[in-house]
Amino acid sequence: MDRRTFLLSLAASPLLMQCQSRKNQAFGGQLLGPDHVAGHALTKGEFPPYSQTRRNRVVIVGGGISGLSAAWYLQSQGMHDFVLLELEENTGGNARSGHNRISAYPWGAHYLPIPNHENHMLKQFLAETGAIVSGHHTQKPTYHERYLCFAPQERLFIHGQWQEGLRPHHGLSKNELAEIEAFEQQMHTFRLARGKDGKPAFSIPLIESSQDPQWLALDRLSMTDYLYQQGWQGQALHWYVNYACRDDYGMPASQISAWAGIHYFAARRGEAANAELDQVLTWPQGNAWLAEQLASKSLTQIQSRQLVHAISQEKHGITVDALDLNSRQTTRWQADHVIYASPAHVLPFVLRQHTDLTQSARNISHAPWLVANISLSHASTLQGNLPVAWDNVIYDRPGLGYVVANHQTLQQPSESVITYYHALAQADSVRARRELYSKSWQSLQHSIMQELHTAHPMLEESITHMDIWRWGHAMTFPKPGFLTDHHRLRLNQQHDRLHIAHTDAAGISIFEEAFAQGVRAASHCLHRRAK
Repeated sequence: MDRRTFLLSLAASPLLMQCQSRKNQAFGGQLLGPDHVAGHALTKGEFPPYSQTRRNRVVIVGGGISGLSAAWYLQSQGMHDFVLLELEENTGGNARSGHNRISAYPWGAHYLPIPNHENHMLKQFLAETGAIVSGHHTQKPTYHERYLCFAPQERLFIHGQWQEGLRPHHGLSKNELAEIEAFEQQMHTFRLARGKDGKPAFSIPLIESSQDPQWLALDRLSMTDYLYQQGWQGQALHWYVNYACRDDYGMPASQISAWAGIHYFAARRGEAANAELDQVLTWPQGNAWLAEQLASKSLTQIQSRQLVHAISQEKHGITVDALDLNSRQTTRWQADHVIYASPAHVLPFVLRQHTDLTQSARNISHAPWLVANISLSHASTLQGNLPVAWDNVIYDRPGLGYVVANHQTLQQPSESVITYYHALAQADSVRARRELYSKSWQSLQHSIMQELHTAHPMLEESITHMDIWRWGHAMTFPKPGFLTDHHRLRLNQQHDRLHIAHTDAAGISIFEEAFAQGVRAASHCLHRRAK
């Protein structure tokens, strides 16, 4: 099946827009998000004693991508004696999704770049799902045409009109264009660079990157400082880099390690036999599709609505106490190993030993996010001087723009769901989180509409519904010095029967890292069993 390309190359005519225009009318929606009420119950610590015990060789705590990847790897190695305990009704973590009559849509992560050739385990998984059709062991596998992002992929609204691609070029001066070109050439150099240890200077997962001091030195300054150090001061370039840091890490470039900022541009080198460089895989529900594939072989081992409130190291094993939020009964799980795949900020409330680990967990910071899914009665409202793209960004605005959830449909849709993203990027993430939860749906939707109105003055007349999801602890972010931060490194160490698998330990919250963390933790469990 060939990828659909948009046939409309011109904006909708004024007459058509007039026919579709209607009087402004109120639309509904609601505030959604993870079950923070149940999560906050951990701070009180008032739980019923366990009324039953069960035993499994491995207990996985958390059903986000890292936990699901651990379960997938255990299954792939023929080990089925495990249970996965998830707080929410559904697994997926920040790769969850929703749906309505128009389309499925993401509530978080929404794409996967084509993996690097050396990321063999991830490519094996993609081959199992059918996302890779053939040649997963080769340099250029063939990917399923249905999952490669349809064209047009990206556009940017800048200086009053849309341009192709997200790298600014419309309306810029020669000096600004030259500066951006110099930056891109430098990132290309970094992409090809290798350290004295023979490893790529920047790779995914991070552990595969070179440990050469010349590259690690970049971690000591912020990405903004790096730009100034190179003599790059133009607003357009700084916006572009700032956007990239907020997009992958949830924080501005001034708060992000220069090593991590460069990693965004230089670490991905994946190729495909049937796609261009920088191509991505995407689905209407975003990375929830990947989460569903990971979970599909472990459905009988997954138990949802389980609030883990105690993990205790015992003489001959490790125990996990979990409250079933439906029955309100606590079960004690006895295991040989526990894979902890929940966010680090929860760990101090559940771990009964390892005070060094809990102290390290408290030092992991998280960026809050807001995601809104907006249903439109007329998809043509999104048109402009260029056809609607999958990813649509508005220059110099607080948010990160929106993706069209039903972009991957094979016909031109008459209705659409757009998924709007806003990383509440502030130096003080605690304050940003409090502000996020203090605001009403009406206040948040008004701010979203103000931003989108810049590029789409008639958009509000087409909106039929807007749901807003608040992620208080959406992702960790790589601050300057994160590579050598002893708190993060301690989380990655071996801790007898406890294995930390969450991306908080990696320092970067992307699918590839979560997958690698889960596989690595599961591998350690199997290795220790074999001893």
